Amino acid sequence: MPSHLTRVVFRSILANKPLLYRGCLYRASRPHISLQYGFRTVPQSPRRTFFSFFKSHQRRTKEADFPPGKVELKEFCLSKDSNERLPPASDVAIAFNTFMSHMLQKDKQFAEEDLYIGASSFEYLQHNLREDGRPWLSTDDIRKALVALQKPPKVRTEWHHNFGLILYEEFIKRRQASASKDSLSAKAMDSENYKKPEPALYIKILTLNGFSRDAQKWAQKRFPGPIDSKTPPAHARLMAKVWTDVLTGFCNEDNQEELVRTVDVMRELSVPFVPTMQSALVTYFARKKDLEQTKFWYSQPIVRLENLEEAAPSASTHTAVLRLCALSGDLTYGQQVVASLLKRTPNKEAWDTVFLWSAAIGKGADEVDRMMNVMVRRNDEARKAKPSLPVLRPDIDTINNLVEFSMSKQDPYSAERYITLGEKRDILPNARTFTLQIQYRLSVKDIDGARAAYFGLQGETNKDERSVEAINQLIRAMCDSHQHNFDDIMAIVDDLHEKKEQFEPATVAALCVLHLRRGEGLDAANVIQVRAHHFSPEQRVIIRDRLVEVLLDRQVSTADAWDTYQIIRQGLFETPREVRLVIMNEFFGRKRPDMACHVFFHMRNHTTPTVTATRDVYVAAFTGFARNADEESLELAHNQLKLDMNVEPDTKIRNALMLAYAATGKNLKALELWSEIASSEEGPTYNSIAIAFRSCEGMPYGDEYAKPIWRRLKEMDLDIDKTVFTAYIGALARSRLYDEVVKMLETVEDDYGFAPDLYVLGNWFNATANSETQDKIEAWIRKHYPVVWDELEALGHWVTFDGFGYRQYYINRDLDP
Repeated sequence: MPSHLTRVVFRSILANKPLLYRGCLYRASRPHISLQYGFRTVPQSPRRTFFSFFKSHQRRTKEADFPPGKVELKEFCLSKDSNERLPPASDVAIAFNTFMSHMLQKDKQFAEEDLYIGASSFEYLQHNLREDGRPWLSTDDIRKALVALQKPPKVRTEWHHNFGLILYEEFIKRRQASASKDSLSAKAMDSENYKKPEPALYIKILTLNGFSRDAQKWAQKRFPGPIDSKTPPAHARLMAKVWTDVLTGFCNEDNQEELVRTVDVMRELSVPFVPTMQSALVTYFARKKDLEQTKFWYSQPIVRLENLEEAAPSASTHTAVLRLCALSGDLTYGQQVVASLLKRTPNKEAWDTVFLWSAAIGKGADEVDRMMNVMVRRNDEARKAKPSLPVLRPDIDTINNLVEFSMSKQDPYSAERYITLGEKRDILPNARTFTLQIQYRLSVKDIDGARAAYFGLQGETNKDERSVEAINQLIRAMCDSHQHNFDDIMAIVDDLHEKKEQFEPATVAALCVLHLRRGEGLDAANVIQVRAHHFSPEQRVIIRDRLVEVLLDRQVSTADAWDTYQIIRQGLFETPREVRLVIMNEFFGRKRPDMACHVFFHMRNHTTPTVTATRDVYVAAFTGFARNADEESLELAHNQLKLDMNVEPDTKIRNALMLAYAATGKNLKALELWSEIASSEEGPTYNSIAIAFRSCEGMPYGDEYAKPIWRRLKEMDLDIDKTVFTAYIGALARSRLYDEVVKMLETVEDDYGFAPDLYVLGNWFNATANSETQDKIEAWIRKHYPVVWDELEALGHWVTFDGFGYRQYYINRDLDP
């Protein structure tokens, strides 16, 4: 361990300052005045010690920014999984309610870990009641958790469904218990449930997580219809919402068969077909570009829920139909839809749809502007005759719809013209406008323009999830461009952080890479530590893959690559064995077997089954130590194999060990392993034989060990391949048996079916550790295989013993275990 005192001594010497000790017998009798660049005076009593001074300035990784209540729930789950003493149920209940209250916020979404700890803690509270037998959580607490689960997850998981199910079952159980105390019959209880929104909450959870078939069964059971004039309005709205959620769920799952069948079920149950349901179906088929189905569902009659009278399609339905007609070239049907809109006095939504249709059929911003003038003029004339009519003017929603359509056609030029059109009409942009600007400007690599739109978005207070997504895209684009100032990027990051908005996994990965490129490993670790726990395992893979990509980039220094690995190991601890194996081999490739050895030991000491070392890990480690001739690390890893009860040495592991010991000069140890392989039940492979000959090559008089093995092969009449043959002549060449090798090469094609090539002759030359013998080999190859010699010369060579030894051509002589 380096001494702090040594550091102080050298610093004093370099600064040309005396090293003074307070207890020194020869210290000055009185203090001197301190002069800059002069000698140091005798210091007064320090206010803190030398070591505490350095500790106080030591930077550390930040703590993870967990939501309130989550830390306590995580500790509970950790204690439960480890069979340790559990915290009091009262503390778990408080943490559960605190966490669920936080997740009720609009911008908060559950990660898989959140759902797991929530479900585990809730089940614990179900089975551990108060001393008087009452539950720790009230019915309102359970309902609050159900409401918190209503947001669409970014990644669907089983835990989302499972958590919702146990919450709902407990809620109904409490409701039934309460009803029995009030002497209500089961039938009355069921009728009351129809009027309650809790079943609708659970059905919504099912549709959000890919269980729309189950949701349909629940809807048939709890909301079967019919809806008539006697149905309470609140129940009618709830029923319509439930069946709309089911239809939307099948649309999101792209299950067309069940989607259509559900409409038939609704008809059988006399559930009315309302505009929201039609919008879901039309939008779905329009997205699939199925014009016939889109027109069919658009033409279906719909009713208003309030009075069950015929209703007109919604603006979103008109927009979906007209957009598909324009893209499909069915202008006739589109014109019919527009004509139906203009038959009666069109409202604002109808005019917006007409403008969108005009843009879709190829009219430019100037023509759309003239149509807006027509709308204003007609509205003014109508209001003169009837002042009660509302004022109709194009607004920012009109402009946004046009911009969004231009973006769908990948036409940022038209989008910019519509923005200008809005400015000409004094229509102020809103958050959606700036969001769209960021997106379409980024699509054409106009990062500065997108940044200018971001400044406009900063002043808006009603930013939605799409705005946050656009800001994340801007951050990533600025990070990847390598042309923008670091402080400019961090200003946007800090703004997003202060407003507690969500960072996307790709954004977190880009920021980590940015810090690593700047040599700021601690800042990169802080980004992971603070942000990564918000993501599901699938989302964390995005971050991990980007960091591994940086680590495998040979333009990145080895020190930065090691920092990157430490971030992966500590911040993304679930990184599987396969990825860690790639990282270990990367450090072997960088000629840093000591670092690779650390990666190996981290796997060896890991307790997770998907991470801990297996046979393949040991083989890769021993092979890497062989490539780098690292004797110390080899001994450490071999000792670990002896202690590992889960890995039984087989031929491949022994091959790798034999290769490693031969590469580190312990050839006798390597041949002992060969004996173990030869006497084992599994027996040797062709690779084992080649490695055994390579072990003989590194020994004095290695031919005496190699020839018995060769005779044994000949006696067993085994097929000799090029690798085994080359390894054998390499052992003979190291013992300077030039004539024997030449004799074998002269008959190799007849005996074994392959001709000497660059691999065979190059290995023969490099295995010869004598310059005079190498001259003879060169003359022989030039005479019999001149083309091969030219190839060998083209590879280049170096000379051992600082230019005074024998030549070595740049040939890969590595053997695989």
